Amino acid sequence: MATFETEALVLKQFDLGESDRLITLYTREKGKLKAVARGARKGNKSRSGLVLPFSYHDFTLYQGKSLAKINHIESIAMNTKLREDLDYMAYASVVSEYVERAGLEDEADQALFSLLAVILEKMAAAERGELLFYLTVFKAKLLLLLGVKPEIENCTVCGEKVELKGSTPLSVEEGGSICKNCFKDSNYKYTLFSLNEMRALYKITFAEISKLKPEHFSHQILEKINELSEKFLIYHLDLKPKSLSFLYTIRKMNS
Repeated sequence: MATFETEALVLKQFDLGESDRLITLYTREKGKLKAVARGARKGNKSRSGLVLPFSYHDFTLYQGKSLAKINHIESIAMNTKLREDLDYMAYASVVSEYVERAGLEDEADQALFSLLAVILEKMAAAERGELLFYLTVFKAKLLLLLGVKPEIENCTVCGEKVELKGSTPLSVEEGGSICKNCFKDSNYKYTLFSLNEMRALYKITFAEISKLKPEHFSHQILEKINELSEKFLIYHLDLKPKSLSFLYTIRKMNS
């Protein structure tokens, strides 16, 4: 049995017994991991005040026979606003659940870890109206990392380059763009994307997050890309977090 250190973000927590909590972490070195925070329910401030969903810490863990145990925590970012405001909590919950479902135990994914850390940090510092932007960016980047991003430039039926003028049919089932020749006399399910919408989809998918600004994308375009990305995650990866229904309830209440 060995003690090890790792940076990790808290995805969720559950009560365990009378005094402990079971914490699901996404770690930099070991991917998804479950650990016990002893005494977290009985006022152990070094545990209970830190092992909160969406927070980011440097952990010292002891690997037991089944579960790891938390020995020490040094806080990096508490991301407090994501727990104190219902709107922020709804968006952060969806992001965390996607990572919980997509991440693998004992298998590091540095890119996924960095994406989670950055998006939660950005959401915690964002204005309320910017939350949809960061969720949309997260979904598009997640699709890219998992290898099922929408194909934009080449036809998913014949493989020829698509002329992105006017409106382009984009099919979730086919995996992306369909050229005008293949689209003729077909029964594909599709959504039409304008040139500006395709450019926005390309930029959000491939540009560095630090170079993307919420004010550069209209709410309408973000809604369209967000919906498309969500359908891709469901259809190609069977990823549909339960927390999505909570988010949509909150959004409906605010509209």
